[in-house]
Amino acid sequence: MQTDLVSIIIPTYNRAKLLPETLDSILEQSYNNWECIIVDDRSTDKTKEVVNHYTKLDSRFLFYERPIERLNGANACRNYGFEKSNGQYINWFDSDDIMLPNFLKSKLEIFNNENSLEAVFAFGAYFDTSIYDIEVSKPDISYTDILDYVTNRFYLITHGPLWKKTFLKDKELYDEHRQKIQDTEFHFRMLIEGVKFKFYDASHLFLIRRGDDRISSRKSLTVSKLEDVLKYHYFTLISSKKAKSKQQQKYLEVTSRNILKSFYELVAYQDSLLLRYRLFKKHRKKIEEASSSLKDNFISSIKIKLGVIFTVIFKKGFSLLVK
Repeated sequence: MQTDLVSIIIPTYNRAKLLPETLDSILEQSYNNWECIIVDDRSTDKTKEVVNHYTKLDSRFLFYERPIERLNGANACRNYGFEKSNGQYINWFDSDDIMLPNFLKSKLEIFNNENSLEAVFAFGAYFDTSIYDIEVSKPDISYTDILDYVTNRFYLITHGPLWKKTFLKDKELYDEHRQKIQDTEFHFRMLIEGVKFKFYDASHLFLIRRGDDRISSRKSLTVSKLEDVLKYHYFTLISSKKAKSKQQQKYLEVTSRNILKSFYELVAYQDSLLLRYRLFKKHRKKIEEASSSLKDNFISSIKIKLGVIFTVIFKKGFSLLVK
């Protein structure tokens, strides 16, 4: 059985009421050789007092505040926690979710059997108020190609991967400027880097709390967050050569349609015609590249152009862009 140190890295902000349940679940891990690095994004509630209680209770809990010169947000906290980590393995986690007792042990056992692996992935389950009323979130298929990821048939959640630190050490980690789908973008980059992994699929290993106050709430969407989604899909398109999909044309088609869909969601979400036009001008190159990558016939190209016009002027045209 592995005896290496695992670094659990948790960014937090104003989670004083929920954080104890998360930290208690770490204390209950069947694998004991861990450190838990909690990085506070300069909370205004009693988060610091809560964490201080746990650092006194168990020396494996380590507390840091995000340095003032670093950008605010969970991504900077995740990266800073990595810089402070001492473990041979890394597992990022969120401050309002729950590890099941074998969360670490189950993944480490796979590493123990195959030392050449660089990551072990796992899936979780969602809950609202009761941990006994859950909705399991498991990918529909096993990963065979990067196309599986960009079509969302295979997906990863921040908590799922246990990483070998040596694999991550020379990589760009979480994009600290990104506010939306940062985990999706990070995992895409790691997959096209060719990470060697296995998926633990026997059962879910963690619980994800649903709630109206989660950062991903629809109400919290801003132009910059919607732009992050568009930029991510554009990045998947221009990374097609590095991605090396076995179904290259299908990959180009999917990523291009994702760009058009996210453009619609960005622009149609805005009430101001002037802002919609400015967003079109700003992202016009992305739309043109997506359109040219589709290799559709003349009629399809006209439909896309009409879809863009209808989206900008009338906030309509979704079916013209994505079909």
